[in-house]
Amino acid sequence: MTRKETRFTNFIRSRGVGAIIAVVSAWMTWRALPSLTPSGWLGFMPELSWGVNFAVLSATAWAMIAINRQFNILRTLSVFFAAYFLFITCSTPFMSCFAGTSSVLAACMIFCMWILFTLYNEPHSNRRIFLIFAILSVGTLYDWKFLFFIPLFVIGLAQMRILRTKKIIAALIGIFTPPWIVFGLDLMPIPQLPHIFFTPPTILLQSPEALPFLCTVLLTMAIGFLLGSINLLRILGFNARARAYNGFLALLGIYTGILAIINFTARWCSQFFRLSKKGEQFICLEERIHYSEGIRSNQRPICQFP
Repeated sequence: MTRKETRFTNFIRSRGVGAIIAVVSAWMTWRALPSLTPSGWLGFMPELSWGVNFAVLSATAWAMIAINRQFNILRTLSVFFAAYFLFITCSTPFMSCFAGTSSVLAACMIFCMWILFTLYNEPHSNRRIFLIFAILSVGTLYDWKFLFFIPLFVIGLAQMRILRTKKIIAALIGIFTPPWIVFGLDLMPIPQLPHIFFTPPTILLQSPEALPFLCTVLLTMAIGFLLGSINLLRILGFNARARAYNGFLALLGIYTGILAIINFTARWCSQFFRLSKKGEQFICLEERIHYSEGIRSNQRPICQFP
């Protein structure tokens, strides 16, 4: 790299640029707020819903930075990927302005991954395994989409080299404890099994206003699958610990993309990874939060857009 290229790269990777991008992201969603129809669990208070949602997204971005610094996943101290996460999420304001499942799911995934990465080859890990699956179980009580990520974290235990009988028992206890408490104390009714339909991204073609978002989704998924596949090939040369971390990240991205294709009326999330070539560093964060409230009428999924 030339001196100018090095300076430009260092400037892009600086904390100042990351802070500017984060501020611009918040400004974009705030400016779009008056033109959107409130939704989510705080839809009756749009400003509060916006503040809560951006705080959750910011916590997710901070967790990404913390995970990278603790486990050196990206081999860099740059915070650009976290700022890019906020920017690309806020580029679809009708999704990112209001608190809802997508932001909570992304935050839970990143924090569960953080805990999972601390378990690598760790024999005394039953409590943390219980915590991971208890979080996923509580999330499932809130929204059934969390349920699909439980098998993925079981695979993650195997990648962390701790899949033993006791660990599986700890995971099962973590899964069943929250519903046992909630349903045992009659805090909420036992839910019915959801109707799951094959709803591909082309469902967005039914709404002309959704075409820009469809392009965003297809581009994100195409780049995600391409770079995720390349990343899978690259990690073969890493040491065992790095292969476990990066392998789980790649697996999460591909698994999420498959879920989004199978049932597009769900909100999915989250993966970041890094590519290097000839000394130049390209940091790419792939954020999958695919839209819809999953409103179902007469057993047919319907996507509504503002």
